[in-house]
Amino acid sequence: MKNLVMLDLGSNSTRMSINQVDDKGNFTEVKRMKQMTRMAEGMGASGTKKLEDKAIERTLKALRDFQKEYQNMPNLTVRGIATAAVRSAENSLEFLERVKELTGVDIEVLSGSAEAYYDYVGVINSLNVRDCVICDMGGGSFELAVVVDKEAVSYVSIPYGAVSLAEKFNAHDKISAQDLFKFYRFILYKFRQLPWLLQGTKLPLVLLGGANRTVARKELMRLGRKDLENIHGVSMSAYSFIETYTEWLGMDRKERADILGPEAERADIIIAGLSPIIFLIEYLQTPEIIFSESGVREGVLYSMLKRE
Repeated sequence: MKNLVMLDLGSNSTRMSINQVDDKGNFTEVKRMKQMTRMAEGMGASGTKKLEDKAIERTLKALRDFQKEYQNMPNLTVRGIATAAVRSAENSLEFLERVKELTGVDIEVLSGSAEAYYDYVGVINSLNVRDCVICDMGGGSFELAVVVDKEAVSYVSIPYGAVSLAEKFNAHDKISAQDLFKFYRFILYKFRQLPWLLQGTKLPLVLLGGANRTVARKELMRLGRKDLENIHGVSMSAYSFIETYTEWLGMDRKERADILGPEAERADIIIAGLSPIIFLIEYLQTPEIIFSESGVREGVLYSMLKRE
């Protein structure tokens, strides 16, 4: 049995998963950890493409904490990936050198296209779906894919996510009607540049990303479920998803923080993270939402182990 650690340096959070791999190349996740590090902070409002010092230090601290969990494990392999914030930052090489010095790991910076592809691989290998649209809302980008008969029709990464969109459209607190309309027009323009996206009309929408997981946990609470972490495969109607969004849209940041409880640290970016999903639901007349815990990290794992 081998131990394989995946480090994921995202734009909003830094994550780690510890996986046990058997002789046949099958993996089982035994532990996962997350810290909100806001790597994309400051990259949305001004257009500055630079990782801020505070964001770098938060990320390095998270990696040090993660190391304590896996450094003494036998038969250990550690692999790391980074996504939108690192991908677009002018000082990414300097940052990656510090990560290598700390962890000994060469972090693979995924292209936007690769990130969207691995989301597709992660979903299609872990959920029983044949036809769907996939959307992964991250902190610095969001990925879209249309899947028909388990094959990806096309996929893309759009370089705006919950952190950068909150800055761009002043959505940290209670968003104004003017900013919300600008937001809607901006995202609609992005969708209309993707003619293949319309092949996802009336298909189920598979959602990944922190803002979406927050909605999933609220749905589990409504259903009286005790285990709020196991959201993989949970479904809800698009109508109910929109109702939840509408409720939170009418609140200011403090009111959202109060109602989100353990997820309060997401209160300032959740409207920015959910708004493109709402616009997508309306654009494609989506009937059903399915939540997935498998995304880019699991897609990389499936692909890597299959090659080996």
